[in-house]
Amino acid sequence: MTRLWDGLANVLTGRGTTVDRSAHNFWMRRFTTPEQIESAYLGSWLHRKIVDIPAQDMTRAGRDWDATDDQISAIEKEERRLGYWPKLYEALTLGRLGGGAILIGLGDDPTKPLPTSIRPGQIRYLSVLSRWQLSLGEMETDPESDNFGQPRYFRLSGTGRQVDIHPSRVAVFKGLPIPAIRMTSWEDNFWGMSVVEACDEAVQQATTACAGFSVLIDEAKIDVFRFNGTVEQLSQPDGEAKLMKRVELTNTGKSVHRAVILDKEDEWVQRQLSLAGVRDVIITYDARVAGAADIPATRLFGKSPDGQNSTGESDLANYFQGVGAKQDMQLRPPMQQIDAVMIPSAGVPADLPWTFSTLMVLTEQQAAEIELKEAQALEKIVGLALVPETAMAKTVQNRLIESGRWPGLKKAIEEAEASGEELPERVDESELGIVPLGEKGGGQSSRAPGGGRSTVATADAWLSDATPRALYVQRKLLNAADLIAWAKDNGFATTLPASDMHVTALYSRSPVDPMKMGRDWREDEKGQIIVRPGGPRVIEKLGENAVVLRFACPDLDWRHKDMIEAGGSHDWPEYAPHVTISYTAPESVDIDALKPFNGALRFGPEIFEALDLDWKSKVTEQ
Repeated sequence: MTRLWDGLANVLTGRGTTVDRSAHNFWMRRFTTPEQIESAYLGSWLHRKIVDIPAQDMTRAGRDWDATDDQISAIEKEERRLGYWPKLYEALTLGRLGGGAILIGLGDDPTKPLPTSIRPGQIRYLSVLSRWQLSLGEMETDPESDNFGQPRYFRLSGTGRQVDIHPSRVAVFKGLPIPAIRMTSWEDNFWGMSVVEACDEAVQQATTACAGFSVLIDEAKIDVFRFNGTVEQLSQPDGEAKLMKRVELTNTGKSVHRAVILDKEDEWVQRQLSLAGVRDVIITYDARVAGAADIPATRLFGKSPDGQNSTGESDLANYFQGVGAKQDMQLRPPMQQIDAVMIPSAGVPADLPWTFSTLMVLTEQQAAEIELKEAQALEKIVGLALVPETAMAKTVQNRLIESGRWPGLKKAIEEAEASGEELPERVDESELGIVPLGEKGGGQSSRAPGGGRSTVATADAWLSDATPRALYVQRKLLNAADLIAWAKDNGFATTLPASDMHVTALYSRSPVDPMKMGRDWREDEKGQIIVRPGGPRVIEKLGENAVVLRFACPDLDWRHKDMIEAGGSHDWPEYAPHVTISYTAPESVDIDALKPFNGALRFGPEIFEALDLDWKSKVTEQ
C-alpha cells in the first residue's frame, strides 16, 4: 500500500520523514460517557466553574424592554411566577453539559403544536429537562418543511410512561456544535458536545500538575540521619523500634532544646528542595485551561491579572463581548420560542422589542462619568431642537430610573404626576443676560426666513474666534427694573433701558486673547454674581454727565484683577464696580443728597464683546 504525504520534508534533519516522530501524530476524540461528565462536574471545581460561569453571565443581567411600565411590570410578574430566569440558567447549564431543554406546559395535549393564540394566564409551567430524559424522533427530511433537519417529535421517558411531545413545546439548549460527519450519531449531532469533554484534557493536566506540586511540599525539607551501625542494629531483636525511638528522641531534642544530640560517628544533614519556577508552571497550565474554556483567568480563577501595568479590563471587555455574542446566537432563539407563549400569558403583546442588559458592572466613578457625558450629549441634542422636549424629558426619566443610581425616582415621578406637578419651565434666557442675535448688543440676527427658532448669544459665544483684540466684558443687571423704579421715585425723568444696565468687568484697549481670560470661579452654577442688599454704596457722577450707582463687590474686584494679570488693560487708576443709571439726570435731582438703592443686585453671566469705542453715540434712554 502506498501512502501519500503532503507537507514539508527534510531528509537531512528527518523532518517530515518516517524518522520524524511528529509524522505519526494523529488526532483522536476521547468519547466521554455521561457518567464521567457528571462526575467531572460534581468532583472538579474547575469543570463546574467552566460550565457555570458563562451560563451565569448570560442570564444574570436580564433584559431591557422598549415598553410601558405597566407592560414591563406584567411581564416581570409572569417571569417570577414561572421561575423564568432561574430555569433559563439551569437549562443553559445542562446544555453546556451536553444538552438540555425547557418544556412549555399548557395542560393540554402535548402532541399537538402550540396554539396560535394564548390567553392571559394560560401557560401553566416551565420544566427543565436533560437530554438524557428526552429521546429524539426521526429527523424531518422534507426540505420544504419548516422543521427540516429537526426531530419530528421528542419522547419523554422516566415518568412511568412514554410521552410524545411536539417540537414547538420544547425549547432546546445545545452544547458545543458538532459537524455533521459520518462518525457522529444523529442525537450527538443534534445536541452537541459537552464543554467538559472539550476542556477535560487541559483541566486534567492542570489538576495533575497542582497535585504533583502539592506532594512536593511535604518533601521540600527533609532530615537525613546517618547512624553508625544502622544495618547491624536493624538485624537485632527490636532493632527497628530502637532505631525509630532514636530518631524520635533526636527530633524531640530539636523541637524542645533546639539541639541535635548525636554520637561521634553519626551525621545529620537537611536537604532543601527548590520550588523555583513552580508558580510559572502552574500559571501556564491555568492559562491553558482559561484558553480551552474561553474564559479569562481573572474571571475563572478570581485572580488579579498578570503582567506589569495590567488591569485585566481589556480581557473582561473581550470576554463580555463574547458572552453577548453567545446570548444572541445561543440564548435568544429558545427565549423567543418561550416568549411567544409566556408574554401573551402575561397579557402583553408578544412583539415587544427587547435587548440584553449590559454585562459590565461599572464602578461609581465610571457610572458618574457616563452620566456626565450623557448629560453633555443631551444638552447638545436639546439645543439643536431635534426632539420634542416632552419626549426627551420622558426618555431621560426612564434612563435615570433604569440606571438604578437614583433610589425612589420612579415613585417620586409618579407621585408628582398624580398631583399635577409639571416639569419646571426652561429659564427665561433674558434672566441670564442672553439676548437674541440681532437685538441691541447682539449683532446680526440669525432667524431663518419664514420664522423659526432664533440663535442666542451668551457669555463667551459672542466672539466668533479667539483672535487677540480690544476687549469689553460686562454682566447684565438682571433685576434692572428694581433700580429703574428707585430712579423714577427719586426724580429721574429717564434712565437707560433695563437691557442696557450692566456692570463692566473689563474695558481693555490693549488687544488680548479672550481665551486667556478663563472663567470666574466665584460665580454660581448659573454664571451669576449676586451683591447682597446693603453694604457700602453711593450715587455719584462719573465723567461729564453719567450718574451711577457705585457699590462694593470683592468678587468683581478680584475678577477684574485676574483679567488685568492675563493681559488686559484699564483706562482709569482704579476699578470701581458701578451701574450707570442715566446720562441725562435733571438739574433738580440733588445727587449728593440721594440715598442709594439698597436692594440686591443680580448680575448675569459674563458677556465678551469686541470693544466699541463709539459706544456713546448709541446710548438711548427711556
